[in-house]
Amino acid sequence: MFANLVRVILVPSAVFLSVLFGGSFGSGREVVEFMSDNGPAGGFISIAIIAAVYSTCLFLSFELSRLYKAYEYRGFCKLLLGRGWVIYELFITLAVIVALAICASSSGEVLNSRFGFPTLFGGFLLLLLVAALNYGGRDIVERSMVVSVLALAALLIVLLAIVLATRSDAIASAFEFESSLSGAVRDGFKYSITNVGFIPLLLFCGTQLKSRRETLIAGTFAGVAAIMPAIVFHLTFLADYPNVLGQTLPTYVMIEALTPALFLDAYVLVLFVLIVQTGVGMLQGAIERIDSWRKESTGAGLGKLGHAGFASAAVLASAALSSIGLVNLIAQGYNYLSIIFALIFVLPLLLVGIPRIVRESRASSS
Repeated sequence: MFANLVRVILVPSAVFLSVLFGGSFGSGREVVEFMSDNGPAGGFISIAIIAAVYSTCLFLSFELSRLYKAYEYRGFCKLLLGRGWVIYELFITLAVIVALAICASSSGEVLNSRFGFPTLFGGFLLLLLVAALNYGGRDIVERSMVVSVLALAALLIVLLAIVLATRSDAIASAFEFESSLSGAVRDGFKYSITNVGFIPLLLFCGTQLKSRRETLIAGTFAGVAAIMPAIVFHLTFLADYPNVLGQTLPTYVMIEALTPALFLDAYVLVLFVLIVQTGVGMLQGAIERIDSWRKESTGAGLGKLGHAGFASAAVLASAALSSIGLVNLIAQGYNYLSIIFALIFVLPLLLVGIPRIVRESRASSS
């Protein structure tokens, strides 16, 4: 029973949430820009849309990869795009570089703002941990993500209890501010479509799913789990709405104002670990693709040292982008990625993936 819980629910949910949470989600900046900025009620509308898009795309992706045994993005995207799979590879490579740059920027800023470490120290520690975890391989990556997400869940439960116990009146008063329905819908789709574009990189977490029922459960739980922190953050932000909207690190600011110093120390450490996990998860997906290609060509994958070397090189290659600044990276990246991933992943998943799932299911049952 516990093994099935880990295999079907915990691992897919932990991998997807770990990759999304690091960087600007964990800092609260994305929650402000794509949810809370649309008003108290509008933020919850955005959250509902995001959860629905996440769960739908995760289920379809897990099921398609299960039916065709395509657990790395090259094989998976060939099912959706045919020879055009290289278009996905081009844009996902650029997207990963931007995401790693956000991680580098966030890691340095978070550790510097709380503990006074030089910003370069955060980037260097990020590099070491990414290399070490990717050296350990898929199993180590998945286990570390489960532990990280459970630690995050414990902190968020405590934060939610504190906020509701001490600031419920302020939260209720915040709903007097107007919300933008059109903005909430727009930003909900924009944000979710951008993030689901990374799903083909993360299919390694679905290799143990054995049936459509399991892919449905895994996709639904992972989609909902990925947005649960946003619910806690949005409620927390309403305690100081709308002043919190202008903060670069709104989660950090609100936790500092509402909780003891020790709690903030713990959150910053967990946030840093999940920033690392964002890079680790994306790079593990890239490693799965490289190993698959090398096994076809030479009969052997890169090996552990090759995995660590590739991960280190990718982090270093993206480091220059981190100097642009956290907020600018988010704004520039999401303006384009949502459109691109809608065209090269979401629409093909719906228009090509669903018919493939139906055909393969009929063939298997006949």
